[in-house]
Amino acid sequence: MFFLAKRPKISQEEIILREAVPADARGIIDVANAVGREKTYNVSEVFGYSEADERSLIARLNRNKELILVAERGGKIIGFLTLFVYFGGRSPKVQHVGEIGINIMDGYRDMGLGYKMMNYAIDWARCRGYMKLCLSVFSSNERAIHLYKKCGFREEGRRKAQFKIGDTYVDEVEMGLFL
Repeated sequence: MFFLAKRPKISQEEIILREAVPADARGIIDVANAVGREKTYNVSEVFGYSEADERSLIARLNRNKELILVAERGGKIIGFLTLFVYFGGRSPKVQHVGEIGINIMDGYRDMGLGYKMMNYAIDWARCRGYMKLCLSVFSSNERAIHLYKKCGFREEGRRKAQFKIGDTYVDEVEMGLFL
């Protein structure tokens, strides 16, 4: 009989959560590309911005409404979370809704890091007057769905067979959290 060992929780001392600075651009791109290459978690498999573009985006963030949170271990970015006004904030109708995305490098999942990052973002959003957070996730990403539910998100809708991963069609699950 075999037992799967549960990965240990990450200690506070090992991981630093902080808001991104322009110098983090390369690390963010590296994480996004690594997660994208797995072809399992993100729609995009290659990060679409250059390092200069990402530096510029981070430098221009409206720190009252936009968040890029990085998880750093030993000087290396191992994950990041984005929180932007829904629909790119292009309409006054959505200024109360934040959209979250999260990427964590393989080897750092199932250790409590995603939970810490999500809770940081939820608290951050509450302090800035957001009323709701939303996100979408592949129905096949049970690990992420479990995390989001643990953080209080609820399924609000589903787009059937919205994506094809390999030979399998998966739904897009829309989730929301009222703050």
